Amino acid sequence: MMSSLGRVSKGLLKNRFKLISLIFGVQILILLVVQLWKFFTHVSKITSFTGYVFIAMVVGIVMIAIANERVYLTDKYRLIPINDGTLYSSNMLTSFLSLIYLIVGELLFYIAANAFFPNDYDQFMIRSFNSTQQYLFKSEVLLTFILGVLVVWTGVTALHLLINWVNDFLPFRNQNFVKAIVAVIVVWLFMIPFNYITSNVLRIMGINGMDNSFAAVTRVMYLSMAMMVIWIAIFTVINLYLLNKKSETTN
Repeated sequence: MMSSLGRVSKGLLKNRFKLISLIFGVQILILLVVQLWKFFTHVSKITSFTGYVFIAMVVGIVMIAIANERVYLTDKYRLIPINDGTLYSSNMLTSFLSLIYLIVGELLFYIAANAFFPNDYDQFMIRSFNSTQQYLFKSEVLLTFILGVLVVWTGVTALHLLINWVNDFLPFRNQNFVKAIVAVIVVWLFMIPFNYITSNVLRIMGINGMDNSFAAVTRVMYLSMAMMVIWIAIFTVINLYLLNKKSETTN
């Protein structure tokens, strides 16, 4: 009997939420230690919380990406009686929800940190982005960021599966040196069509003839979002095809 999307997603989501919660815990602990150190040493230097959020976001995105790729390597998931499309959908869905959890958590952390330990720099940043137009712009930036992360994740998965697929046809494929050479070649070949298609599609959309106005910047973001949606769709098709080929080889 095939496992449902919900059952598989529940286990993946539980593990990833634990991972993100651990990042939050370490982040809060570091914040408290730094603030206590500043209190007892009477250090008056301003420490922005933007750096805390940026580092935590990078770590969280990388950790989710690693967890995402392990699903395709671990027998625990590969041996589940589930089709490749459902496994891939569950994996990407839980990664996306984990990213939302990370973003919301970091937003709450930033607000709480500024409330308990206010500083001039972060207060200025909050006041500077406190208009209706700025909130709309920030929502567009946030959506662009999320799509960008999804492009990276699906692209990394495509590279990962493609490298493994190429290695299966090569002698001495179990040697690390051979794997490294294959990875470099595949990444290089992969980036040629990616850069060529992206630059030409954006050029056709008219991105080169824009000025520096706010409206032009907004249009660039919308065009970039459209381009990223296209790449997510392309990478998804590639990933499903390679996962299916891997299953056929395994069987």
